[in-house]
Amino acid sequence: MSDERDTQAAGAPVEEAEATTTEVRAAVDRAVAAESNETGSEVADPGPIGTDAVPAEPPATEPFTPVERTEAERPLIALSEELPSAGPAPEPVVETEAPRVPEGKVLVSADHPIAALYMQTPMPPELRGNRGAGVLISLLATLAFALVHAGVIALWLAPSTPPSAFLEELLRAGLWPVVAASVAFFIGLALLVLIVGRAGWWAYVLGGFLVGALVWIGALAGAALTAYQANGAVGLVELIGGDPAAGIDAIDVIRHFGLELPVIGAAIAAREVTVWFGAWIGSRGRKLKRLNAEAIAEYEAALAEVQAK
Repeated sequence: MSDERDTQAAGAPVEEAEATTTEVRAAVDRAVAAESNETGSEVADPGPIGTDAVPAEPPATEPFTPVERTEAERPLIALSEELPSAGPAPEPVVETEAPRVPEGKVLVSADHPIAALYMQTPMPPELRGNRGAGVLISLLATLAFALVHAGVIALWLAPSTPPSAFLEELLRAGLWPVVAASVAFFIGLALLVLIVGRAGWWAYVLGGFLVGALVWIGALAGAALTAYQANGAVGLVELIGGDPAAGIDAIDVIRHFGLELPVIGAAIAAREVTVWFGAWIGSRGRKLKRLNAEAIAEYEAALAEVQAK
């Protein structure tokens, strides 16, 4: 048959030869070998065509034994906070001290939802006066005036009174004049304090003349009372040079006792004590005026802030 194929004439049609079983098996073997080279997996020999493929046994694996590591041998994993960042460095946060809340009060910020419930109109300040302290200072001034007035009476009696009877005569002649003049002084200075209030020193410089006039009247009344107790009504009239039948004349009493040294000295001492203690009261009054003005300014600022909200 091969001889016939070789001897065919040129240009004659060629008959296609059928593949043999051996050739087909060789082609299959080549394809399987090429596929195993590409995938890297081992493929068993397919064996003859038409036979069932025998699955390959899986390779034997060794048992896994976990290995324990100590803390020092374990690998360190960097946290995200420790890793460097390409962005700008964060600004440090400065902790501010929280405002102190007074005891018994609640601190609510202005932007809080319930802040409107706590936003109340500020109370007007309580203005401090100088009258109470001024009256207390007037008591001290009265004590100082009484000592000065008693000294003036002692100087007046000293030339005409023997030392053995000096103290007794001083008590007799000076008790009522000192008491009456001291009461008049306290009343006059206390009224001046209540009238002028927080006024300065100038008010007491001018008001000292009024206090001196009241003290002059009180000292005159005390001297007349002392003479009346010592001599009686008739003796008093004779002392002042009046008519016993007409009784006691007020003009004669003023003319006689009003120009005596203890009475004039009491009026002058009252005016001076008023000026000097008035300086103390007036300085305190100026201080209170300044404090009250500051309190009013703070109140007006707080009121304007509340009204603005």
